[in-house]
Amino acid sequence: MPVSLGDAYRGAFTRLDTRLRAVAATDPATLDTLVPACPGWTVHGVVSHLSGLAVDILAGRLPGIPDDEWTAGQVDARLGVPVEEVLEEWAPHVDAIAAGLDSRTIPPPAAADALTHEGDVAEALADPVPPEEGWRDGARLLCRGKVRGIERPGTLTVRCGDDEWTGGSGGDGPAAAVEVDPWEFFRGVFSRRSTDQMRAWAWDGDPEPWLASLTVFGLRTDDQPRCAGT
Repeated sequence: MPVSLGDAYRGAFTRLDTRLRAVAATDPATLDTLVPACPGWTVHGVVSHLSGLAVDILAGRLPGIPDDEWTAGQVDARLGVPVEEVLEEWAPHVDAIAAGLDSRTIPPPAAADALTHEGDVAEALADPVPPEEGWRDGARLLCRGKVRGIERPGTLTVRCGDDEWTGGSGGDGPAAAVEVDPWEFFRGVFSRRSTDQMRAWAWDGDPEPWLASLTVFGLRTDDQPRCAGT
């Protein structure tokens, strides 16, 4: 059965909506918590970006892949707006974006962005890992594509839960294998782990030739927090 990235996107919205409304009702100062994965952004800023991105996608305003200036504008435009209103702005767009993801008229990065930022918020607040049924299938699809798309010489084997994927073009290049928890790998692929944190995975062989190739947004030097219980 095909993976529904639309369901993954919708689920990320639903979980963030529930969590952040609860925070706003009980401890609103927590919304000002800085999110280490997104330097300069608070929890409120992350959801402002997600809401702004949804609005921009459906309005046809995106100039290709959003750059830092564009996403900063999404956040700045919602400074001081109660988080409940930011979520209410996002909500009417969720089903249309989910449908577009499933029809592939909206590209997969929209789902990846929602799942990744959900994880950013969870780790910033030391929450548990989001429910596996909400992110696992989407993350598997995205991470598998990243591994299989590695073109550098050599062979990398990734064992991730029950999955095994191979990347690299083979030949005389280096060979390595790594075994890593699915959530941890998903976070690493989307550049939410430092180089040192990725080196600490269970590698068989030299990780150095492969680290940069595994990351969507490049290597980072700052260690990232982990969810409670991990």
